[in-house]
Amino acid sequence: MTLIDPRQREALEQAVQWYTLLQSGSAGPQDHLGWQHWLQQTEANQWAWQQIEHLQQRLQGIPASVGCRTLDLASQAQLNTRRTVIKGVALLLGGSALGWASYDQVHNGMWLADYRTKVGQRLPVTLADGGQVLLNTDSAADVRYDAQQRLVRLRQGEVMVTTASDPAGRPFFVQTLHGRVQALGTRFAVRVIQGQTQVEVFEHQVRVLPSHGQPLLLQPGQFSRFSAAQVAAAKPLAAEQDAWTQGLLVANEQRLGDFIPELARYRSGWLRCDPAVAALRVSGTFPVDDTDKALRAITSVLPVSIERRTRYWVTVSELNTA
Repeated sequence: MTLIDPRQREALEQAVQWYTLLQSGSAGPQDHLGWQHWLQQTEANQWAWQQIEHLQQRLQGIPASVGCRTLDLASQAQLNTRRTVIKGVALLLGGSALGWASYDQVHNGMWLADYRTKVGQRLPVTLADGGQVLLNTDSAADVRYDAQQRLVRLRQGEVMVTTASDPAGRPFFVQTLHGRVQALGTRFAVRVIQGQTQVEVFEHQVRVLPSHGQPLLLQPGQFSRFSAAQVAAAKPLAAEQDAWTQGLLVANEQRLGDFIPELARYRSGWLRCDPAVAALRVSGTFPVDDTDKALRAITSVLPVSIERRTRYWVTVSELNTA
């Protein structure tokens, strides 16, 4: 099976959103126009849409009894475990053009996680020892406690961890694809981002343990990113970096081109920043639970406009003063 790269994965996720919208029965002319614009934007988008079409053809060609059984599983999801439902869907996808959805990868993805959040959602989880894990938007994690360790496996997204003391003295770890983060009595965040893991320390210390590299001890007010092979040097945290736990994003003279992708994490569809305004600087506190309100606030302090081709296709652009 050929693995897809991050750009293809992103395009596939967008293609699924467009397909869902277009098949919903509520798509209007502007939605279809927005889909056409998206389709023509990049070769990756065109490739992703082809995969959706191939999958649709494959599903239309399966025996009716199999299709009905799969639909029945989906419609009775509350009466079945997530694992049973995903296995049924994966059997249909296995061997198709959407190779990333084969059971092997679905098993390692977010859908079988112990805890997961949708886009724009946050989920607090109380651990068996009284500690707390807060999942940020579009995140997934497993929790495994045994006699030797306390482990949170972050499959994707971001978590804020507040540890509790353990009478048994078991170490506490957060694990990602790139290695582990060991808590040393602390409050810290771990995020999987751009093929690396980012660690931010707000209280006490954490030890970063890449799979094949040298460890690094992070102090309060520091953050670092690491791959499986190495850890970057520690840097100071920006003020209010943990504001997302309160439903906020705080910008302090931040490039608009950096701020908009952060806001986009909390919004379904595609929110982008026109390169023409990416260098503008923005400051303020913005709500992530109401991204439309955040966008309106940006237009009140910067010479930009919000272009909406559809509710799922939004661009922050130059203000047209003509």
